[in-house]
Amino acid sequence: MITPVVAGTLVYEGSRGIGKGKHIVFIANDHEYRSEESCPAIARILAKRHGFRCTVLFGLDEDGAIKGGGRDNPGMDALEDADLLFFFTRFMNLKDEQVDLLVDYFERGGPVVGLRTSTHCFNGQKGKWEKLNFNYTGADYRGGLGEQIFGNTWHKERGQSHYGSNHVMGSRLTPDASAADHPILKGVRQIHAYSGAYKSQSPVGAVPLLEVQVLNTFHASDDINTEKPIVNAGWTLDSYVAPSGAKKQARVVYASYGASEDLLSEDGRRFLVNACLWAGGWEKKIKANLNVDIVGGYAPTPYNNGISIAGVKPEELAGWETQVMPKDAQFGSLDNPAMVKKYGRVLKNRPELRARVAVEYPEFFAPGGPLEGF
Repeated sequence: MITPVVAGTLVYEGSRGIGKGKHIVFIANDHEYRSEESCPAIARILAKRHGFRCTVLFGLDEDGAIKGGGRDNPGMDALEDADLLFFFTRFMNLKDEQVDLLVDYFERGGPVVGLRTSTHCFNGQKGKWEKLNFNYTGADYRGGLGEQIFGNTWHKERGQSHYGSNHVMGSRLTPDASAADHPILKGVRQIHAYSGAYKSQSPVGAVPLLEVQVLNTFHASDDINTEKPIVNAGWTLDSYVAPSGAKKQARVVYASYGASEDLLSEDGRRFLVNACLWAGGWEKKIKANLNVDIVGGYAPTPYNNGISIAGVKPEELAGWETQVMPKDAQFGSLDNPAMVKKYGRVLKNRPELRARVAVEYPEFFAPGGPLEGF
């Protein structure tokens, strides 16, 4: 049976397989790349296909609905018995007592898989946990939790920056030749990511896993942008620095893709499932043909910073057959003309979504409307 443990928390309970008796906790709380969709999708695969117990925690609004970047992230006590943390966050600003539980996990040296914006996971945190912010400059924890755990933060000179163009240039990720025999890369050939490429500085001591090429097209193609040389897009580390300053021997995997639409790539899902198995110490169970088929309905919405599905509560994603996100879910923030105008860029390369918005909100495309001309 699959039921919420506490309000705002989902548990997908596997019955048999590689992960029987093992617990993976997912934290999905970013403003932009729809981690609230990516995390349940991967959690279901690991639970249903491979037997893990997967707990998914979300940022919530004041009504208990899922909100990317929400300042309430309940259920962090699930980390107390977690065997692995799957971390997909951006610019979080949480209550100290919730951050305490996350910090405790890193202080005990728990393994972690982090995606995309997790390198800049905290912003605006005050007081006790200010040092976790992505732009923290103190010598005791420079670059905050992202840099100290994953090896990068959002910093053009020593960390990450955009390398392409969101919603315009997609990207192709392929295995790094130097790591061709790494267990995480078993069965992984080529990933198409709709999320624009990041230019990452490879951390000291990292084992590179993925390279990324920027495309001239949004959708998958062979049209490479030759003005953008290949750069690193994923790696492993064998240690990190916990917030106390103590070095912890722990397996870390980071990849710079992971937006909800990126999981339409079978190889994209395979890399993440393999990454979890390796980070958790179960790499002997990795096979090139592990089942990474999506469980239930999956209709990913486009990443963007502003307009997202609103009003969906975690319990609506319970069970194996529910759709992520629900078919009748509505977009929020559509009462903000400036936000809607920016959304035109999101619609440009997504004709099916544009058609849906045109039917539901024809006034946006009328003369003088915020999407006139799109």
